Amino acid sequence: MPEHPNAAVVRAMFEAFERRDIAAATAPLTADAVWRFPGRRGGLAGEHRGHAGIITFLAQVMTLTSGTFRLELHDITASDDHVVVLFTGYGERNGEQLDNPTCLRIRMQDGLVAEICEFVWDLDHVEDFWS
Repeated sequence: MPEHPNAAVVRAMFEAFERRDIAAATAPLTADAVWRFPGRRGGLAGEHRGHAGIITFLAQVMTLTSGTFRLELHDITASDDHVVVLFTGYGERNGEQLDNPTCLRIRMQDGLVAEICEFVWDLDHVEDFWS
């Protein structure tokens, strides 16, 4: 069975991020897209809005980990309105290791990414790592 077109859009975003091609990774975002990262503390927690805000967010991920952040994509499933992504994020920062099972719930709008809500397995670990 062929991959749903929305899954292909999101898979291409992940592949571009892995290549460190931030322009290609953010190209399929709507102009007012939002990425919601969980937590109350740490440099990444909160809402990141629009292309500029999301580009800054993704650049911070790389900067804060001195370029060590990587992800292991486990699964992508999609419908006409949503995409769900399961992955594990890894990185190093200040002698600490990130091992972060994650789920993204992505709302699609006309074939573009309009909203990303990120859910993590161990919020305390994630907040400690990014703080």
